[in-house]
Amino acid sequence: MIAVLRRRPLYSACNEDSRSEWRALAPGRDDTVVCIAAGGGRALSLLGAAPRRFLAIDRRESQLHTLELKAAALDAFSHAPLRAFLGVDADPHRLDAYARLRPSLTPRARRYWDARRSLLERGVLYAGRLETALARHAAWMRRAGLLRWPRACFAATTLDEQRAVLARSAAEIARGERLWRAFFHPIASAIALQDPSFRRSTEGRVGAYLYRRMLGFAQRRLLRESALLHLIYHGRYDPDGALPLWITPEGAERARKHLARLELRCASIEEVPARLLRDAPVKWSLSDVSAWMPEHRFHALVTKISAYSFPGSRICWRHLAAQWTPPRVPGLVYDLSLARSLEREDTSVFYTFGVARVDDREARFSRA
Repeated sequence: MIAVLRRRPLYSACNEDSRSEWRALAPGRDDTVVCIAAGGGRALSLLGAAPRRFLAIDRRESQLHTLELKAAALDAFSHAPLRAFLGVDADPHRLDAYARLRPSLTPRARRYWDARRSLLERGVLYAGRLETALARHAAWMRRAGLLRWPRACFAATTLDEQRAVLARSAAEIARGERLWRAFFHPIASAIALQDPSFRRSTEGRVGAYLYRRMLGFAQRRLLRESALLHLIYHGRYDPDGALPLWITPEGAERARKHLARLELRCASIEEVPARLLRDAPVKWSLSDVSAWMPEHRFHALVTKISAYSFPGSRICWRHLAAQWTPPRVPGLVYDLSLARSLEREDTSVFYTFGVARVDDREARFSRA
């Protein structure tokens, strides 16, 4: 287990629908965007907004190496070779492609990926510990004949057809919820998914909650519209279906034009607010903060962002299952209506959202 933890990045795919962050943050050309790097997909998707400055932050250097490799591939390859190198499409020559990218990487990223060529051969999208665990357990469920109803839903082409599948599968769906309760028990999921932060965000009640959110999504949207659900069930993205925004032709082209603005920094997000110039709005994409930050630190972070940010700045965060009350901060206005809309439309299915904007210059800068 220790060798595995050292060998792989924690995340390598994009487990979020970055279109939600676009809606929440409305990044503009005069803005600075600060984004948690994680697997890199959300950062590259938001980069397409062409902000004045884009700062990707992560405490894990391996996540920054993953983002750097993806950015290098985006810069070097047209769309079809990009998909093949990442792992969306089959390609027996990924190491040859890496040889082309290698000179453009920083020395530390080069050493990191030189030591992990077997991960590159399978496609960097599936190199992470989480993605590897999902693929392994999805294969086990398929071989065991468990959860047949999602397969039928993925084959549905209309919402009425999918709802009919759900109606026919009531007994199987009930059994599936019991399975999710067991699999997503905090201790079991932390071991199976190899993510030590998972226990912090789930609060011990996650299995049934996540399963019911998936069922609710299936009643209003086709499962095939969710790249994350396909990744969870099949262990891979659907090459002919929904993909993260930055891997689509339009998203890749937008991001490619602005790669020179991408800055990578290995640091805690809590260090950043006081270091930024306060001369323009900052758009903060915090991702699933409850997976790696206790509630009191999250409250302190939001308070600090409000204190140091220029009026018009915006903050967006996700929670997987944690139910946190956002802090009451002078000058910070929460957009509850937009947050609820994002929760309903987000194709990553499982997240709740927080969205806030920074107002009231005098109240904030008196605390800075």
